[in-house]
Amino acid sequence: MPDDIRQPERELTVAEALSRLPLEAPDRSAWPLLAERIHATSDRPRGPRWPFAIAAAAAAVLALALVLPLRSGAPGEPATVLPLQPDAAGLQALMDESAKLESLLASLSRSETGSANALLLGLAFEDRLRELDAALAEPDLPAGRQALLWQARVGLLRDYAGLRGTEQWVAVQGGQLDGALVATY
Repeated sequence: MPDDIRQPERELTVAEALSRLPLEAPDRSAWPLLAERIHATSDRPRGPRWPFAIAAAAAAVLALALVLPLRSGAPGEPATVLPLQPDAAGLQALMDESAKLESLLASLSRSETGSANALLLGLAFEDRLRELDAALAEPDLPAGRQALLWQARVGLLRDYAGLRGTEQWVAVQGGQLDGALVATY
C-alpha cells in the first residue's frame, strides 16, 4: 500500500498551496437585495437641504470671526491690528502668536498641485514674510518700530493661514481655488 502513494517532485510553498485552494462562494448573491435598498432610498423624497447650507455658512463665519483679528483702517489703507502697547509683554504676546501661526502653517498640508494663482499668492506671502524678518533682524531697531513690524508679521501670518485653510476647505469639497486671487498689501 505505501507503494501506491505518489510523492511530489518538489515540496509546495505555503503560497502555492493556498493559491490552489478553491474560492469560497456565497450561498446567494447579495446584489439583488442591495440594489433594492438603493432603489428604495433614491425614490424617497428628501427634505430641504438649505438648513444644512445655512448651518455650514454660519459655522464658517464663526470660525473666521474667531481667527481673524480686529482690524482698523479704510479699505485702501494697510490694515493694522488695534492698539498695542510697545511694552515687553505685548511684544512677547505677538512673538508667541507668530510662533503659533507658523506651527499652524507648518501643520497644514501644502498641495503644490493646486491652482497657479493660489500658489503665486502663497509665494507672495512668503516673500513679504522674508522682508519683515529682514527688517526685524536689523540691529538697534526702536521698540515702537519693532512692535509695528511684529504686528504686521502676525497679521500677514493670519492672512496666510486663512488662505491655506481655505485651500484645504475647498479641496475637501472636491474643488480647487481658481479664478483671479488678488493680493493687497
